[in-house]
Amino acid sequence: PVPGMPASSPSAKLRVDHLVWAVPTTLEQGMATFEAMTGVSARVGGVHRGLGTHNAIASLGDGVYFEILARDPAQPNPERIWMGMGDPLDTPRLQCWARAPNSPDLRGTVAAARSQGYDPGEPKRFERKTPSGAELRWTLAFNHYSDLPGKGIVPFLIEWESGSPAATAPTGCELVSLRAECPPEALPEVGAQLSSVGVDPAALGLIPGPENRLIATLHTPKGLVEF
Repeated sequence: PVPGMPASSPSAKLRVDHLVWAVPTTLEQGMATFEAMTGVSARVGGVHRGLGTHNAIASLGDGVYFEILARDPAQPNPERIWMGMGDPLDTPRLQCWARAPNSPDLRGTVAAARSQGYDPGEPKRFERKTPSGAELRWTLAFNHYSDLPGKGIVPFLIEWESGSPAATAPTGCELVSLRAECPPEALPEVGAQLSSVGVDPAALGLIPGPENRLIATLHTPKGLVEF
């Protein structure tokens, strides 16, 4: 289990670090939509320089957080756009998720996945400042640019150096479940990719469906809400 997280929680079973909810609107409009749905006001996080996005976050309990991700108008022509944000979105979408590595060091998890035929991406270090001026530092292994692995079902891997922003994010929401669907013909490949990064497809509730999608259920001040 992730330290400090109840072993029985869905977050612990899947080692969820955070969920990424992509919005086609401005970040402010995305935050307003999230608050209208949940009753919780997310807080502006910061800018992902060179990647074309900025975010706001809210805690989901157990050291997990919900990230609202929008295109950053101050970066009209970034070096590269990540998390599928270069493609048109019609409506907000639970785009992908991040997972804490199995091994004490992220490179060990990456090596294990590669030995099973899936490359999660070369680990890269990132940093950004919060609005309060605090420096966040983390390492990611991801290939989540325009073609999201499993269309977002297969997580990217994250390791925090400075402590996760979940610790100080606005509270009130809790992750009840995270599950996934994909077309029957894609199940073997998506299942193998999940397994290679340490995710049991059954624990994610992966079942056949008409399209690839992630579904998160949150307990909120407004009751159970599905994203």
